[in-house]
Amino acid sequence: MEMMKWNKLFTRELTEDEKEVYGDQFDFMWDGNMPEIDEEVLVYTSKSRQVTTDTWVDFGNGIGFENTDDSVIYWMSFPEPPESDEVK
Repeated sequence: MEMMKWNKLFTRELTEDEKEVYGDQFDFMWDGNMPEIDEEVLVYTSKSRQVTTDTWVDFGNGIGFENTDDSVIYWMSFPEPPESDEVK
């Protein structure tokens, strides 16, 4: 059985190259493996100390989770549902 894996997302300061491209438009960048835009996932932060669901969205002026705001966020996709075992 394949184990589900938590992905770590964290904020970091912009590099000098990124500052040249984005100017003062952003204070930080997300780093790590990100969910797909509009993907609802399981999330966990050490601040909340609980697993909840949230959606990774494009706000138009940046990306992030709709309801989770922390500098380190762990997320995991929902597992695939089991194959149907209905008898036809």
